[in-house]
Amino acid sequence: MPRAPRIILYGVGRYGCEFARLAEARGWPIVAAVNRAGDKVGQPLAMLAGTRDTSVIVQDCSLADLAGAQADVGVVFTTDLLRDNLPAYRRLFEAGVDVLCHGVQSYYPWRYDPENSAILHGLALAAGRSFTGSGIWDMSRIWAGILLAGPCVAITSLRHRSVTQVNYPSPRLVADYGLDLTPEDYAGRFGIASEHADTYRLIGKYQSITEHVLSALGYHVTGGAERREPLTADIPVYCKALARDIAPGRVIGWSYRSTVETVEGVSAHASMEMRLLDDDVPETMAWEIDGRPGNRLVVERRDSITASAASILNRIPDVIAASPGIHLLSQLGPMRSTAPYKGGLT
Repeated sequence: MPRAPRIILYGVGRYGCEFARLAEARGWPIVAAVNRAGDKVGQPLAMLAGTRDTSVIVQDCSLADLAGAQADVGVVFTTDLLRDNLPAYRRLFEAGVDVLCHGVQSYYPWRYDPENSAILHGLALAAGRSFTGSGIWDMSRIWAGILLAGPCVAITSLRHRSVTQVNYPSPRLVADYGLDLTPEDYAGRFGIASEHADTYRLIGKYQSITEHVLSALGYHVTGGAERREPLTADIPVYCKALARDIAPGRVIGWSYRSTVETVEGVSAHASMEMRLLDDDVPETMAWEIDGRPGNRLVVERRDSITASAASILNRIPDVIAASPGIHLLSQLGPMRSTAPYKGGLT
């Protein structure tokens, strides 16, 4: 890029605001910021994000003139569901910019929602722009597994394990993770029979990680199985969102397990936990490969919000350089740091 990319920030929640701070530190200008209608609209982005530039006022996403911003790329921090984000993608493509999204389904859109993925791909092609999903999974879940397999000359199976922090002072987390429910109430709310199952469970959300890695390695996925269960503890656990302890035997998060099979006979197994952790306990992401040679890689992290926003920032050069259409981050190569650069990249 001969100059610093001009960025539209779509969504000014905690991830979007952290991104704004990182972009300003990098010297990459946010030329427009939009959000759904609400109390954030009309406020300076600087007031919400703590940035220095007071000229950018948050606009209603459905009313803003995004084309007038003359931006290069739009970064989306809204929801995980592809179908809910499609209006945002459409507005950004109509504004003539490439799109980079933090939503879970954007990592592997064809797996989650083929119908809306086809619409999204068509919008990108018509606009002559690219689309990619990224965030903290980019390195710790997707590329960590791909790179670990690099030295292997034979692979029997892959295993992915993780423990993720959900102990943040956000009321939304209580509803999203069923915190403080009984295991029975949790099953009623989040189980397959629940009317909200698709929204809350994001069917295939974590199975898609191992599918993505297997596909990137050249294997052909045939199917898999998954299950999700509530986690409890036998001692009180402090919950920041509730500002109190959760009693023993009540839900403090959930665990997810899945198995994916391939035509070639190589399988991938995932075991992941999303739970309340103490502040001094790091999150972990681990990959292990049974093969020749056998390899294991563990990634520890202590600041998920910054890591997610920074991953989006560092993917911007790849997205701008990509050809029109949907691109998986596994197709763009390993993420590279933008740390040495200010302004444009050479």
